[in-house]
Amino acid sequence: MNVAVLTFPLINNYGGIIQAYAMMVFLRELGHKPTFINLQTESRFTSFSKYLVKKYILFFLKKHRNVTLTVKDSELKRFVDTYITPQTIAISNSKELHEYFESQKFDACVVGSDQVFSKMGYSNFENDYSLGFLNNEIIKLSYAASFGGSDYQGNQDKVEFHKTNLKRFDAVSVREKSAIDVCTRTFDVDAKHVLDPTMMIDKMKYLEIFGGSSKGETRKELFAYVLDSDLSKTKVVQDFAGNIGLSVNQINDGNGSEKTIPMEDWLKSILYSEHVITDSFHGCVFCIIFNTPFHCFINKKRGADRFYSLLEMFGLENRIISDEVTDAPIDWDDVNNKLELNKIESAEFLREHLKCSEVY
Repeated sequence: MNVAVLTFPLINNYGGIIQAYAMMVFLRELGHKPTFINLQTESRFTSFSKYLVKKYILFFLKKHRNVTLTVKDSELKRFVDTYITPQTIAISNSKELHEYFESQKFDACVVGSDQVFSKMGYSNFENDYSLGFLNNEIIKLSYAASFGGSDYQGNQDKVEFHKTNLKRFDAVSVREKSAIDVCTRTFDVDAKHVLDPTMMIDKMKYLEIFGGSSKGETRKELFAYVLDSDLSKTKVVQDFAGNIGLSVNQINDGNGSEKTIPMEDWLKSILYSEHVITDSFHGCVFCIIFNTPFHCFINKKRGADRFYSLLEMFGLENRIISDEVTDAPIDWDDVNNKLELNKIESAEFLREHLKCSEVY
């Protein structure tokens, strides 16, 4: 099947990018031909400004070589362009999105993962994530869609609109257990709890990205991937690292800081560090995938339910940081067994509703 993958526009966020990559890989492994819908959030004015820069300013610079212009290369953009393929043309607003689908012949559209159900839209794409613009011939699914909390956070005046649209879905799946209740209570639709797409593909797919090995040398450092850092979190990180004799390597997602690293280095930092402390959902996910000891802050600002749902699924509630951090061991055999069982159930959702012929 030709399947459109619709998620948030990709920004400098490791989790958002890697879940899109995993969704594409997962669908290909099930025998489909996915296409990533390349949504952009820049305004038409910004696009036109870039056009003027390219056409006139760069032409001027070629004629006057003593003038220089430094363009910061985006390693994350390179990753997206290399690994998340094929992509559509850049689509900047709802009108362009609707026109694009009208011009194509997709058999299905999968919306997700990420918090695509939080408001059922995004800047320039308001109200699009309930797929009301698609005709009835296209199979409509959500995969691991998230509300970002225990309730719908969007415009309440649009609830009936989205309810009508979601009832046209062939099936709905969500990333958090609490989202099942939101679907039933607010939108009167049934939903299935599934794994985030990043957990649906073999970890070797991630190692292949940077040519690594799961038997690489563990670094004597603590990787602190903290999106919303503050003094209290920094003290916890520094104290715990000092207690277990590790140096600290700390970054955030690149949106609030100029300190960014390539996706390859982000993956390696989780895989090879001796310990990870994070307030990121996908930071926790990749610690589980790579069997890296970790602890996490519950990031209520970005949605607490997803942490509780994930950690409860794997019996890892004790990894949540409260007053102090205790370095209790993790039973990785138990965690890995639970992961494999949940992968089977989650894969069945797409196999059934996309009529997959291959066994995952």
